[in-house]
Amino acid sequence: MKTSTVSVHYVNACLARARQAGLDTQPFITRLDVSPEILLDPTARVPSEEYVRLCMQLVKATNDEFLLLGGIPRTRPGTFALMAHASMPAGNLRRAILRFFQFYNLLLDDLHFKLSKRNDEAIISIRFDNPALDWDHQTSDSVLVLLHRFFSWLIGQRLELTQVSLSGEPPVHREEYQRLFRTRILFNQARDSLHFKQKYLDNPITQTEASLKEFLREAPYNLVVIPDNDDSLTAKIRNIIGNDFRHDFPDFEAVARSLNSTPQTLRRHLKQEGTSYQEIKDTMRRDAAIYYLNRSQLTINEIADLMGFSEPSTFHRAFKKWTGLTPGAYRQNSDQEMM
Repeated sequence: MKTSTVSVHYVNACLARARQAGLDTQPFITRLDVSPEILLDPTARVPSEEYVRLCMQLVKATNDEFLLLGGIPRTRPGTFALMAHASMPAGNLRRAILRFFQFYNLLLDDLHFKLSKRNDEAIISIRFDNPALDWDHQTSDSVLVLLHRFFSWLIGQRLELTQVSLSGEPPVHREEYQRLFRTRILFNQARDSLHFKQKYLDNPITQTEASLKEFLREAPYNLVVIPDNDDSLTAKIRNIIGNDFRHDFPDFEAVARSLNSTPQTLRRHLKQEGTSYQEIKDTMRRDAAIYYLNRSQLTINEIADLMGFSEPSTFHRAFKKWTGLTPGAYRQNSDQEMM
């Protein structure tokens, strides 16, 4: 069961790019298992699978992996897969990054990739010649996520970031960046960049042609969700909690003991990842609730029970706090869209 969700901002951004490319977006909206009313709520969330399915449809329709951003054709479908194959024999992460950047810097005229060093940090940065093309920062966000996910996969472990720098103003969905990168996020910076310790550059490539074939078969879903090789504290806690919310969540002290930590130390480290134990629990239940409301014939009371709420009214209040809609309104909107 895949229950990951994304901010509705990214769905709307893709649709905006499609309209800019001259596509009639109504057929794509109709095929989404998400109601138009939800698309109008900037705080709403949608299942990641729906976002990925939309992206794949728009890439096919525009014949461009960048969705004809600014009316400019850049890379045909399959370009990323070709680059991934070219990166495999690089040996270590440093050479893989340089090969990746050489590939795209030769291919693209207006988007530039750079690897630099400062003190003990390595910095991956991207830059548009005309930043106004990426008016809502969606393309830059997507590229940064793709780079982080792909390079983490190449070395078989999470590339732990020390900072993410973004050139735009803090958006309504600013909390989404914490979910995506789990590190310190700085806005209004000179460039869009990922920062991490230089030691990772020497990590060997652990993947094979066989694992690459499987990776590309799962793409782009595995480039949107938190990667399976995520060894962050957030991921470890999610594994401890599991997917059965009908039982009481383990208390924070028990979680700390499971991780051979103290509550104070664990709380501090989670803060460094931009989250908290309560936020992790809320996110897991929110995403699971959205999954069941969209896909199952369970009643709302039954879903409340699955989410561990003894009283449906408590579930209603929690869900509205998470999404801005009551469970009934969320399901009704989805049902109307499917008629």
